[in-house]
Amino acid sequence: MQSAQDVILSVAQRIFSNWSALEMAVAHGMGSKDSAIQFCPWIAETLFMNENPSNNEVAEALEDYMESEFQTELEDGSAMQVAEQLLKFHRYCVEGNEAVAVTEMEKLPSLKTWILTREEIRQQGNNKPVGGVNEQTESDSEGDDERMEVPADDDWVAVKTRRKK
Repeated sequence: MQSAQDVILSVAQRIFSNWSALEMAVAHGMGSKDSAIQFCPWIAETLFMNENPSNNEVAEALEDYMESEFQTELEDGSAMQVAEQLLKFHRYCVEGNEAVAVTEMEKLPSLKTWILTREEIRQQGNNKPVGGVNEQTESDSEGDDERMEVPADDDWVAVKTRRKK
């Protein structure tokens, strides 16, 4: 069985790889891919360092990271949506329900490889987890309309990239 922090790291990678704001910030050069890759273990560690983090605290941490690393202010409410998802999985792990967390993780959109290191992509290819990996390169994902769908307020809008060749 995976450790709780490993489960949260996997969840963060899945959620962040489908988070339009983060993907667009990297695609438009607002921050580096390395900063996005490091965002996943950073948030996993942050969740476990704080006792009973609230949705607002996690959303604020996400917003602060996006602003400091990607010069991006989030005004779409997506930080709160991401925080709620992360905390749902964090609660499963804190309660010792890693198996439930893994089962629920499979319901999330597929992991997009843009957020993985080359080594992680190579490991995924050799050792595909249940739920799989969306094997796309950055250039292949231009036509991909799959976005993280989180129960949202009516005013939340998914932002899609439009790249010119």
